[in-house]
Amino acid sequence: MTDYNLILRRLLGATLVIALSGCSFLVDRSAEQCKTDADCVQFGGHPACQGGVCVSSGLGPEGCVIGAPQNQLDHLNACSTATCVPFDNCTRLGLCGPQAALPATLDPTNAAIPPLVNPVTIPTQLCTGVGPNLIFMFGTSDFAPMLRAAQPLLSAAAPPRRAIYQNATSCAGVISIFDATKRLMTNPAVGAAPNYAFYFDDNGVQTACLLDPAGNTVDIGVSNLFATTCSTATATYTPGGTVSDYTGPVVPFVLSVPAASTQVSISSEAAHVVFGMGGKPDGAGGLKDATPWTDPTYYFIRNGSAGSTVLTALMVDVPKTKFWGVDRLSTDNLRDSMLASTAAEQSIGILSIDYADKNRGNLRSLYLQATGQKCGYLPDSNKNAFDKLNVRDGHYPLWGYQHFFTPVGPGGVPSDAAKAFVTRFSIARLDQGLIDNVIGASLIPQCAMKVVRTGEEADYGPQTGLQCGCYFDFKTTGNTGCKPCQSPSDCPADHSACNYGYCEVN
Repeated sequence: MTDYNLILRRLLGATLVIALSGCSFLVDRSAEQCKTDADCVQFGGHPACQGGVCVSSGLGPEGCVIGAPQNQLDHLNACSTATCVPFDNCTRLGLCGPQAALPATLDPTNAAIPPLVNPVTIPTQLCTGVGPNLIFMFGTSDFAPMLRAAQPLLSAAAPPRRAIYQNATSCAGVISIFDATKRLMTNPAVGAAPNYAFYFDDNGVQTACLLDPAGNTVDIGVSNLFATTCSTATATYTPGGTVSDYTGPVVPFVLSVPAASTQVSISSEAAHVVFGMGGKPDGAGGLKDATPWTDPTYYFIRNGSAGSTVLTALMVDVPKTKFWGVDRLSTDNLRDSMLASTAAEQSIGILSIDYADKNRGNLRSLYLQATGQKCGYLPDSNKNAFDKLNVRDGHYPLWGYQHFFTPVGPGGVPSDAAKAFVTRFSIARLDQGLIDNVIGASLIPQCAMKVVRTGEEADYGPQTGLQCGCYFDFKTTGNTGCKPCQSPSDCPADHSACNYGYCEVN
């Protein structure tokens, strides 16, 4: 890095030290240092010209994109004050230069699935004995935190309702609705993983229960994937006349390591070598191992129909059917298995943000650097924040929408049981209690996003509907620069909507 102090000491008499981007340099008090921002470019760090002096903007990383993003890479590389940590693909992987090609994936070796870390007691209570007006829900295994948040609203409904949930995968949730022959939740078979249905009581306590001997019909399939993503060679799943898709909040996913690990960041390219080659390219093309992640028995994942695996596979260019690692059967057991790992440095797993946030003391999210991105980001602006800033503005790419699929009759009307849940997400202005509970579950209501997607890992578009970013900032940080309001008349013309107590653009 150029020593501006040394250079300018030789040139200037009366001087003033200004800090920019980690560099100190001197300016002459007797003359203007700049007239426009362009005059400050030489110092790096995107300084601004203020009062004739170049002042640090705090924006980064070096070479970031200033101004409105014009394409996907612009979003990923937009200038930001968020903390970012780069991953050096050249030094660590031998992938040097922007044209470096990813190696072809290898077929994974089969790994035995170990027993559950925390044994499950067989329940004795019947789910149907919990009460009347039940809603049977089935799908992604990371839905429990959101269900815990939603149950108080269901309990307060007229009539009160209770949701019964059974963990599976995102695609299993899709198929349970689109394929009428698989629209049953059943108790686990003898010898199978003890995947019992459960519910939350009014105090938020999770309790397992037994389904009816003949099973119970699924009212709502829950998935972190679009239905079409789960289509097969013999079946295409597209919402329409008989099945509706009610899209809920945004669910970020993280590549996570035990807190004792020294690893801080990872790139899409490194994740490709890990999950597509078991971490060992064996020197092909001069590539290096993805040290320290070279033992697939310490890859904590779900199977190829789980949202976490599918979304990661798409991002790192690995077929979901050739994903290396050990399926941990449920998100709860995946978390517990990582917490119990005796090889912290070698361990890596994929968790939804609701599980990751609630285990920050023992598990740590890696800064994730997408292909073509100059630096790696967390979902949040820094390791101590919960603002999900980098997901909301497009810097962090690993996320999906929560989808609620349900059969519908004439006119697209769902059953009364399904309607009690899904219609809460079908209106533009969600109930404030629901917004609060979504935020409390570490998820992001769509109105707090600045970008949208129309498909899995699709390029970003602008969020144009009702906005609640100001309220989200207030709830997650305690601060917001937005003007408080009680009605639109309190708001200026350029932020004329009064949403959840703050003036917004829409």
